[in-house]
Amino acid sequence: MTNPPALIIRIEGRDLRSLTHADLKALPAAAQVGEVGLIVPGKHGRAVWLEALLPSGARAAFLNLTSADPGFAVSIPWSELPRGALVLYEQGGQPLEKGGPFRFLVPGHADECVHVKQLCCIELSGTRGRDTRPIDDAEHRKLHQKQR
Repeated sequence: MTNPPALIIRIEGRDLRSLTHADLKALPAAAQVGEVGLIVPGKHGRAVWLEALLPSGARAAFLNLTSADPGFAVSIPWSELPRGALVLYEQGGQPLEKGGPFRFLVPGHADECVHVKQLCCIELSGTRGRDTRPIDDAEHRKLHQKQR
């Protein structure tokens, strides 16, 4: 029997917690978002607030996000994160499959590429991490045309 996929929460390279779908689902009601489509148009499912996954008052210069896809990683300055960053974990009452097992969403962020599919690690860090997002509008258009 294999272990369920886990989301690693890390601070400055040190693993803090490992969370499964069941762990996220078991978080208190105040941590839950029943339908992310009300906050992030075009997205659907159940999520938890990022803040609920971090130690109380935790902050860092950067939030480094790692995807299970080795070709994709994002490093976001903490100052660019609105209060409402989310981790999507379920659709239709089932663990997230497409783009899962977890997906990071930042409502209202100007760059859709901060929505990390196949999220496997969230790290708070004082330094910028690996970031494979396109660097200009032309690269963004090319990427999104390729994905269609």
